[in-house]
Parts: sequence; structure tokens; C-alpha cells
Amino acid sequence: MMARDVRDPQTEIAAGNPWYVEDQFATQLGAPAFRAVVENRWRTFTAAIDTWAAQTRRAPTRILDAGCGDGINLTFLARLNAERGWTASLFGADYSVLRVDRAQALGTARLVRTSVTALAFEAAAFDIVLCNQVLEHVPDLSAALAELRRVIAPGGLLLVGVPNEGSPLGWLRNHVLQRSILHTTDHVNMFTRTRLSQYLQQAGFVIREVTAEGFFTPHTTLHSLLYGSQSTRRVLEAITRLFPTLAAGLLVAAERPVT
Repeated sequence: MMARDVRDPQTEIAAGNPWYVEDQFATQLGAPAFRAVVENRWRTFTAAIDTWAAQTRRAPTRILDAGCGDGINLTFLARLNAERGWTASLFGADYSVLRVDRAQALGTARLVRTSVTALAFEAAAFDIVLCNQVLEHVPDLSAALAELRRVIAPGGLLLVGVPNEGSPLGWLRNHVLQRSILHTTDHVNMFTRTRLSQYLQQAGFVIREVTAEGFFTPHTTLHSLLYGSQSTRRVLEAITRLFPTLAAGLLVAAERPVT
């Protein structure tokens, strides 16, 4: 973990900080390199949800995207809901009024402005909770994980995605090649597979699977160049399969135990 001040989203929005105001659909889906990452992430989440549904022999009835941003993953969940013939109610939560307004405009889910450390939902309200690219921003990680566990029904599924910034390549980017990223982002937790697994287990979750996501190219510009080529992307992902510590991110499927 890194001890850093908590940033106020309204202050950052007023200052025009790109990390707080940029159009996430444009930045994450508009470029081939980043779109490939998001779509691969969706495939991993789909497999985990399908496995959970098969094992529990039931369809989800309520799904939450905790830290939904502009609603990119809500569009994925809505599409999966329709493709599987489910009628689950979708909910989104974010602490930024700008992000909530944008996600609300999509019309795919019910939106609530609330923090992941104090989720404004009843206990055991959801069968599935997605929390993607959020926990690295949260100073009080224990409170966030306790809240996620609280709102998940016993036997429910938690899907977590975080950057693998505690890795050697993460350190190289943040402290040598692109030190500016520590000033423009508000990441306070630098995860590794071991560290994230320990936090989840201490919070009372049972980990079902951890997937290494992509290759951690140690500069965002270099990432765009390399991942723009499908053949290069395949080579880098093959390297990651051989050396998981070099992954760009970590995707975890965990469950809240029934007892």
C-alpha cells in the first residue's frame, strides 16, 4: 500500500483532471489496444458468471457494479443478462456525480451515488457484485471489502479486477519510466496476486480463480503501440502465461461462503 491523500472527485472534476472527467467509453473502447483489454476482461467475467450459475443451478436476480464509472461494464452485464435469458435487475454505484449521471443516461441500470466503503444497499442484496478497477483507488481497503461482503448474499459471487502494480514492471513504470502517473492518478494500493488474495481471504471470501490479465507494458504510450497489433498482443499474452508476475492486471472470482 501507499499512503496518499484522498482526492475529492468534485475538486478534480472542477480542475479538469482527465482521470476524473474523460469519456471512459472513448478512452477504453475507442482505441484497439484498450478495447482488446476490456473485451478480454469481459470474457473472463462471463466465464466466471457462467460457472457460478451452473454450480448454483440458478440465475442471478440482482447484480451490482460497485464503482461503475461511466457504465462500460453495465453495458456488458445488460448484454449478458439478455443473452442468457435472465431477468436480473442491474444496479450501478459510484461516488462521482459525473460518472453516475453518465451511467444513468445509458438506461441499463438503477444508479446510486455512494462510496464502496459505505454502500447504500441492504445486506445480502446481490447475487453477483462486480468491482473492477476500483480497489486500487480506495484508501480504506478493509472497509471496502467488508462492505462488498455485506451486500453479497451467502453463496454469491464477487468479481474483482485490479492493476498488477505491485509487480516489477509496475514498479518500473511508476517509479522510473512514467513517474507522472503517480501524480495524475489516485492509486493508493499496489496489488500483487499474493497481496490481493490475502486481503480477500481476510475479508471472508473464498477465492475460486485468479486470472492474469495481459502484459504490463511499463508505459501507456508503449502499451498503445504494442497492443495495437494483434500478433504482438498474442506474443505478450503468451509471455504472461509463462510468467504471471508480469501481468498487467489481476481478475479474481471469489465467493461469500454460505456458512
